[in-house]
Amino acid sequence: MLATALALVVGLIIGALSGIAPRAVDAVLMRVADVWMAFPEFLVALVVVAVLGPGPVNIAIAVTIAAIPVYLRLARVQTRILVRAEHVEAARILGVPPVPAFTRHVIPGVLGALSVLATIGVGSSILAAAGLSFLGLGPIEPVPEWGLMLSGGRNVLAQAWWIALFPGLAITLTVISATVVGRTLRARAEGRRI
Repeated sequence: MLATALALVVGLIIGALSGIAPRAVDAVLMRVADVWMAFPEFLVALVVVAVLGPGPVNIAIAVTIAAIPVYLRLARVQTRILVRAEHVEAARILGVPPVPAFTRHVIPGVLGALSVLATIGVGSSILAAAGLSFLGLGPIEPVPEWGLMLSGGRNVLAQAWWIALFPGLAITLTVISATVVGRTLRARAEGRRI
């Protein structure tokens, strides 16, 4: 949850600035984001944990860094659309300075679109964190973490299958729930019936 929130904030800031930046700066930022997105999020998180070292804080940092480009791209697109919207133009015509017009009229619209994407991103973050913990790169026992529980349960599947079953079910149900909520919010934001 924290990793998704941090990725959203960083993506919002960089994406919004890219949306209003000069063409050369925007092009450079988008090429960096394209390269970043060319690799799967889990692989990026794995590389970051390999560089920073194992641990729960480093997993949160890794998942945040891996998720940023998705929010960055959406924030940039939404910023470019909203900057040209009629209500923003009307605010400029009425004499509202550019920075207050941007923060009052553009950022809330961008944040709305990003928050819908973030609900779907929570599931991806949970899967990435659990996967890294399963590989032994997260917290160590006795910390109650789903990936760590799955890792411990795989060694005793024949004797105590429930040790791995319930953490796996918890991960699955949480990810499915977050995805359903995210897709529902996205459908409502787009004006579609569910």
